[in-house]
Amino acid sequence: MSETILEQAEPMSPTKRTVKMVGLGALFLFLLVFFTFIKLPQTKITSLIAGYVQAGLDPYGIYLSDHGRELSIFRGLQYHLTQPTLELSDQTRIELDDLRAGPSFLSLLKGQVGGVIEIKQGAAMVNLKGSGRGDKIDTSFDLDQVDIGKFGLLSFAGGLKGTGLVSGSGHVDGALSDPKSLNGNISLNLKKVHLDEQNLMGFQLPAMNISEGNIEISIEGGKLLMKNIKLGKSTDDIQINMTGDITLNRNLNSSALNLRAVLGFSDKVKQSFTIIDSLMSSARTADGKYAYKLTGQIGAPFPTPDVNGSAPAIPATNKK
Repeated sequence: MSETILEQAEPMSPTKRTVKMVGLGALFLFLLVFFTFIKLPQTKITSLIAGYVQAGLDPYGIYLSDHGRELSIFRGLQYHLTQPTLELSDQTRIELDDLRAGPSFLSLLKGQVGGVIEIKQGAAMVNLKGSGRGDKIDTSFDLDQVDIGKFGLLSFAGGLKGTGLVSGSGHVDGALSDPKSLNGNISLNLKKVHLDEQNLMGFQLPAMNISEGNIEISIEGGKLLMKNIKLGKSTDDIQINMTGDITLNRNLNSSALNLRAVLGFSDKVKQSFTIIDSLMSSARTADGKYAYKLTGQIGAPFPTPDVNGSAPAIPATNKK
């Protein structure tokens, strides 16, 4: 009898585990179709899904509203929101045209939770794909002509107001509870960035334009390595060149900075904002730009003039 018990306690083989996952996936689809065809009100189903979605957004202070919901089975089990609006905790409103979300059945077969999200706003398109188990994630994104003003990215970056287009892609995988396990890359291109005339931290800033920019970041072992951060050409109102790295912490605001930033301004901006040179004179370089070393944490950066400094060394990568 003891031998029988031991035999029963043996772990399932990979083949049996796969068959079990396929069976569970088939059962899920069958139940979904069954309850739909017995005319369970669609409004009841979509309201239930909306409740789960809102519960996931609540911890971040985000409220989701829409002008219509639809659950489609024959298009590959898709949840569709018409004209959804995201209201952020700082009262920023992100108004979208269309949002579609659906599960990733390949991830389900692997015993993971996964999905695909497609967002449209005018000509802009955002595609998100991801899967995970527990706090382990494997996610990627694609952006096409996304307005950084309308999507709230400028507001998130420091309460700025303006517009601009960003396109690019990225991928991140690892465990959120262990930043050192995170790896990936981010590649973005910016065009036609316009910053409105605005008051920031008590200073009245003039309107500024940036024609183009590139952001190339590698994520290796929980570090964000600034491979290529260049915003603005020499003829633009502002130019930014950043090097170095950021060591991620479980609390993002506590992530450690090891950066060097070089800023340049056009004559138009200097004339409109004459206090620039008096505020930043100690950081002025020989070519008329301003160089700073940024240490401390993301939530409390500590800038110090770095006129004669050099770019922080970027750790060598093991990737070929």
